[in-house]
Amino acid sequence: MTKTLNLIRIRFTFLFFFLFVLLFNNSAFTFLRIVIRYIIPIQNQMVFWVGKHILHRTEAIDSLPNGSGDTTYGYVLLFVVLLLSLIGTIFWSALDCKRSSSKRLFYFLIVLLRYYVGFMLIHYAVAKLYEGQFPSPSVAGLLTTYGDSSPMGLAWRFMGYSNGYKWFMFVAEMMGTLLLFRKTATIGAFLSLMTCLNIMLINYFFDVPVKLLSTALVIMCLVILSPNILTLFQFFFMGKTVGLNIITPPTLHAKWQKVSVVVLKYFTIAFCVLIPFGARLYTMATEKGDPNQSLYGAYRISKLTWTAGAPTEDSHYLSKSWQVIGFDGGDWAIIKYGDNETIYAKSEIELANKSMKFSLLEAPGLVYNLKFEIPKKDSLVLKGVLLGKPVIILMKKKAFELTSRGFSWVNEHPYNR
Repeated sequence: MTKTLNLIRIRFTFLFFFLFVLLFNNSAFTFLRIVIRYIIPIQNQMVFWVGKHILHRTEAIDSLPNGSGDTTYGYVLLFVVLLLSLIGTIFWSALDCKRSSSKRLFYFLIVLLRYYVGFMLIHYAVAKLYEGQFPSPSVAGLLTTYGDSSPMGLAWRFMGYSNGYKWFMFVAEMMGTLLLFRKTATIGAFLSLMTCLNIMLINYFFDVPVKLLSTALVIMCLVILSPNILTLFQFFFMGKTVGLNIITPPTLHAKWQKVSVVVLKYFTIAFCVLIPFGARLYTMATEKGDPNQSLYGAYRISKLTWTAGAPTEDSHYLSKSWQVIGFDGGDWAIIKYGDNETIYAKSEIELANKSMKFSLLEAPGLVYNLKFEIPKKDSLVLKGVLLGKPVIILMKKKAFELTSRGFSWVNEHPYNR
């Protein structure tokens, strides 16, 4: 009876995680995108049907991806995976009721989880490179107060500030590579558990909408470690001499089978590891310079002069004086006015003739041509026609404590502001 219940448990776990890997891959596996595009129409119909008839939702469920992994669609899809796993386990157990051993199936379950967690962590590690997942704080971010930050925005700026910490996270997540090899899978799962637990807690306590995936990664690491949890406890807490339980693969007798498994393994590793790395390195090598970097930064407006009379008040908040203009990466610009209110804009800079095309996002059809001068290193002058009136804007570059404060070995007093 115990063996039967254990087999049923392994079957359910295998089905659940197999469907989770297939449907919750977070775009980390290129080859799964080819498969999933044929499944998505069926998947959507199941989610909509379950949401309406089982969960009795009256509101429509949005299936379009938007950067959040914790949408209503995601939670209903998780419930669908749970239902399919239960139904599949019942049918599987009824059709294969004579089998008593779960050893072979458990081996494939561990392989599935090892590669999923390993590739997912490597995917996130590669994303840390070259201003990827956690870019350095933008000008807009630096001009946002702590109180106006979202918890996720605060976490992103904290981690994005330090290049050294990003390299540390890169190395920690690259430890997922150890999961790809059977002999290092236990230490890989142990290190990956610490990494995934940290990610999960950040997602929970800073309200980052990747809670479903990060929780699943922690559980997967625990399942991978399950054959050795007692062994590790005896080693670390009881000081016993122990040996790890290495799950042996099914025996392959034919030479072509052995060769095929090795080729498939290393082809998969190359496809999921080397190709993303290569693509990232290619982007880093071929990335062109950003013209906006020449003016990058935030500038306090020291004097704004309308030489032919100010424009009439309109939707651009001219009744409140503009205080700061910031030029961000790409062609983004930001204007701060009033009580830390914000207007977003676009600024296409041409270095050759020191000009820019400036437009407010509220009125993208109105493009203003301005000339700029840099009389001093920390000064900027804009001249031209803005909002239909000639204008001269004198500005002084703002220094941020966060970016100007460097690393110090010696601190006579804590520098905590």
